[in-house]
Amino acid sequence: MSEGVIWWRRPRLLAAVACVMIGLAIMVGGPALRGAVTPTVPTPVNDLGSAFLDVPEDPTPSVVSESPAPVELIVYVSGAVAVPDVYRLPEGARVKDAVLAAGGLRGDAASENVNLAAPLSDAQHVHVPHIGEAALPADPSASAPAGQPTSGGLINLNQANTTDLEELPGVGQAIAARIVAYRTQQGSFQSVEDLQNVTGIGAKLFAKISPLVTVGP
Repeated sequence: MSEGVIWWRRPRLLAAVACVMIGLAIMVGGPALRGAVTPTVPTPVNDLGSAFLDVPEDPTPSVVSESPAPVELIVYVSGAVAVPDVYRLPEGARVKDAVLAAGGLRGDAASENVNLAAPLSDAQHVHVPHIGEAALPADPSASAPAGQPTSGGLINLNQANTTDLEELPGVGQAIAARIVAYRTQQGSFQSVEDLQNVTGIGAKLFAKISPLVTVGP
């Protein structure tokens, strides 16, 4: 360097010094700058999060056992009750349940002659006698007076009078009289199906009374 010349007034020297400073700055600050732009690595989902996102497998469907249909008893209630007819009652029902289903006892019912606590059976005939009427034997197998059906017995179409026939569900005084008139004019019934020849007895009424009658001797 020449004497008398100040060094910062020499442009080339200043440029060289500036390049050296910039290079040092890059060397020192480069790693920091590179770290600033390094992309962030996503944090992996932990085990709990993975289990939460997993779709659970469908459990094995449980087999529901079908409950058996309830057993019903079909019984015929006649005599001194409000509405004599055929009724459906649950298994285990008693005679009292059948009487209540028929609207209860009438005022002239001889209830002391009926065992209201007796269990019912399917196709049973429950007869509640009127006051003064001869009581029927409680045992269906027991013998009864001639012409009188036992409890649970069938009404004989060839022997029954109009009063007996009116005990059948849906049979009133008029139809009972027609049955007797048919028997008188046409002779004895040869089969229960002959009832369908009586005026006023259609398929619906026949289905109700046919299980309750017979043409036996």
